[in-house]
Amino acid sequence: MNIIEAQSGEQAKQFFLSKVNKLFDDIKNWLADKQLHIEQQEVRLNEELTGVYMAPKLVISSSEETLADIKPYGADIIEAKGRIDIIGGGRTENIGYFINGGPRLAADKQLYQEIEADGWYWVANSSEPKAGAINQDLFLKLLKGVSHYEL
Repeated sequence: MNIIEAQSGEQAKQFFLSKVNKLFDDIKNWLADKQLHIEQQEVRLNEELTGVYMAPKLVISSSEETLADIKPYGADIIEAKGRIDIIGGGRTENIGYFINGGPRLAADKQLYQEIEADGWYWVANSSEPKAGAINQDLFLKLLKGVSHYEL
């Protein structure tokens, strides 16, 4: 890896970590009144562009069980500036950080019409391309979907 690649990798990592930390702050606020335990841990990531680094991870639990892990997947993702997985109950939902309208089919055609601003988006796994900006309502739906826990 040359100096330019190393600098690019460091910038990608720092950008990703700043966006992860902001999202995790939002998640903690969204869950503040839900009677859930939120523990922040660290996870080790190793990517070709960024090398090895530590990233935060959230573990969300009820009084009886772990409901979900909110785990960074990486900063170096095709068509995105990072990905986080919401994992629970044998199911995983992915959210990506998209900029400039997200992935494109052509220079003038977005793949997901719903991506209007830079930010975290959940992308539906369906035959019809569809994305949703991560906000409190959507996050709670995704958490319920992976955990089957009534919030």
